[in-house]
Amino acid sequence: MNTEEQAMLELARSWAPYGGARPGDILVQFGMSPAGFYANITRILHTNAAAWNMPIAERHRIEEIAARYSTQPASV
Repeated sequence: MNTEEQAMLELARSWAPYGGARPGDILVQFGMSPAGFYANITRILHTNAAAWNMPIAERHRIEEIAARYSTQPASV
């Protein structure tokens, strides 16, 4: 996992108890929309062994938040 992926995962983990990271924080820190951010988080959770060591409840919470962003219509 590279340093950007680590930073993304850390942001997702820190905001997971509160329903996810704020869109403004995602944009400022990573220059992407929440949908793009959580698409990356989903990829990280499924492809990086380091993420597999997370507590299962925390991992599921982040996956639920990511799924919510993947089903929202794009803003115009």
